[in-house]
Amino acid sequence: MKVKDIIKKQTTVIAIAVALVAITVIGVSYAIFFDVKKNTDNQVITAGTLKLTVAGVSALNVSEPLDGTTGLASSPVSYTVKNTDSNLPATYKIYIYADTTNTMDLSKIKISTDGNASKGSTAKTLSSITPTLTENGKTYFQIDTGTLAAGASGSTKYVRVWVDEDSLVGEVTGKVDLNMYIISEVQE
Repeated sequence: MKVKDIIKKQTTVIAIAVALVAITVIGVSYAIFFDVKKNTDNQVITAGTLKLTVAGVSALNVSEPLDGTTGLASSPVSYTVKNTDSNLPATYKIYIYADTTNTMDLSKIKISTDGNASKGSTAKTLSSITPTLTENGKTYFQIDTGTLAAGASGSTKYVRVWVDEDSLVGEVTGKVDLNMYIISEVQE
């Protein structure tokens, strides 16, 4: 009887050890493929083979209402997407979403995604952007999509965000905090 109990305990210890090693391997492999490095104004997000480099992140924090001309000339957020894999193409979609602390009416938030203000940019309201994605009670507004060949880098693109001039400063202060979100998929 004692030999069977000892074997049973050893089998249990081995099974627990194998499970812990498997969990560790899965956690480490995920950490290798996903990394976010950020500071106050620049971020590099790596997810699998795609690397999203964003500069001017502070421009997503809207602090006062602006008219359309001033909004189109405001500081942009620039971003570049690169496919770091040398063998497989990848698709991506980039979204902007309002943080949970946002209490501003999204129809008052203006956005321009078509480049340089001096070249005739246009603005639209954030809430009018389609397609959208809804997850966990948040709505994500798609601002860009594309496919990158293996090892390719996309061109630098710009996003400008401001609040419509019809809003009051009190409606804006501390109420608008937007974020960027990327979804990527490797093509086989």
